Amino acid sequence: MFEIYLAGERNIVLCRADLIEKLNMPSTKSNFFSRFHITEGFVEYELYNVGIGSINDYETWKYNRQFFDQSMLTPNFNDQAVEWVNELCKEMESCWNNLGENHELNLSKWMHRFTNEIIFKVTTGVKNNNVNSYYNFIVECDNNTLKGIKGEPVDESEKFVKSVETYIGGLIYLTIFNNFMLHYVPIIRGKWKGFMKNKKYLFDKLHKVIKERKIEIENTPLDQPLRHDMMTSYITANTPRDINTVKRVGADILRPATDNEIRGMILDSMLGGTETVANLFCFIVYYLGRYPEVKQRVLRELDEVLGKDLTKPVTYRDLDELQYCEAFINEVNRHCPVSFWMTRLNAERDSIGGYDWPEATLFQMLYSSIMKHKNYWTDPEKFDPDRFYKVEESDKYLLEKQKAKNVFPMFGGGIRICPGKKLAMIELKCLMVYFRKYDIEMADINAPLKLKSDFINHVDECIVKVKPRKF
Repeated sequence: MFEIYLAGERNIVLCRADLIEKLNMPSTKSNFFSRFHITEGFVEYELYNVGIGSINDYETWKYNRQFFDQSMLTPNFNDQAVEWVNELCKEMESCWNNLGENHELNLSKWMHRFTNEIIFKVTTGVKNNNVNSYYNFIVECDNNTLKGIKGEPVDESEKFVKSVETYIGGLIYLTIFNNFMLHYVPIIRGKWKGFMKNKKYLFDKLHKVIKERKIEIENTPLDQPLRHDMMTSYITANTPRDINTVKRVGADILRPATDNEIRGMILDSMLGGTETVANLFCFIVYYLGRYPEVKQRVLRELDEVLGKDLTKPVTYRDLDELQYCEAFINEVNRHCPVSFWMTRLNAERDSIGGYDWPEATLFQMLYSSIMKHKNYWTDPEKFDPDRFYKVEESDKYLLEKQKAKNVFPMFGGGIRICPGKKLAMIELKCLMVYFRKYDIEMADINAPLKLKSDFINHVDECIVKVKPRKF
């Protein structure tokens, strides 16, 4: 346990699982429901009281959370999600084949467009064609280079994806700088103005999507069913066209949603659903290259579970059987978590680690430390997926057998655990199916991972080569 100051605010950093147990209580009566202080910058960036990530009011959070649950926790969501991910994987595979095996790919760029397209489809029901647009963007750039034309072509889908990335970039400024610095300190002020300009563009685009969907709903005859997606659930909530058959909240907050609330939910989904999977898959490719014996076990399981027919569609049942692949994903995340910290506020005075803390103390749970702590992990610096794979069948990992609480918070914990964790694992496993057909390797196998750590761990550049797998 130690303390740091960010933007002039005291942060108490917790580095052991026992210290965060209260913070991750799965109870509505938790004293640590709130995630951070709402500053002037958060209000200006319009992060306050929208979506589910930045809400400190429990009743509002519960109202918004129901739409995530109704979209992602239904029985048929698994199969639908696998179908969508499979289709987009085939589309991206076609793009890569057209570029040729000698073309070096920036996997980070491709993955961000892939995950953005998936989460946009899940959230709005609309296919935004980010993957195919990025392929056309690359082809046009290459053609312009051959013709001696300078500058990048303008593509609306590319502009949208970059806008989401830029919005995320603004979050670190909110974390580090106070409101005075954002508005009056040279350089920082200029950057903040750029973030605010980008926010207007992004929000205008999202409001346009909402408006178009509302018109579609109004023009759909009453005897025709509406498609099921999060945005439609939000728009029709507690109206005559309501598609939500199960109400998960109290009658006191059953009301139609505002456009700003709908926009906040879509934005929240994209912020949470794009970065995690995109970066983690880049980490997966890197670690597979570093541990060839692990890669062989991954390939062996893929072949055993999915068979020799490379054209056979992958099902959710197939993905569920990929237990070693899941163990490998978990071990990659333990060594290099995308989300390596999370914050909580205590609503009332409380005791943590033998100290009494006043109301509204900001605690930072340092997941990266907990997931490498020698009290919970056998030989914690060693990379070995077996610590997550059938540990009950041997005595190799005795600490892991104990399954201590809060030692592997891959998707957070407690009542505010990530609602998209199931979709994330579906995407990651479907992407790993690529290794049945292709060798996806770092262009420079000796180069370190170009990791950046700020608000999250991420890579902006991950150059790979994709070649047909040799059987």
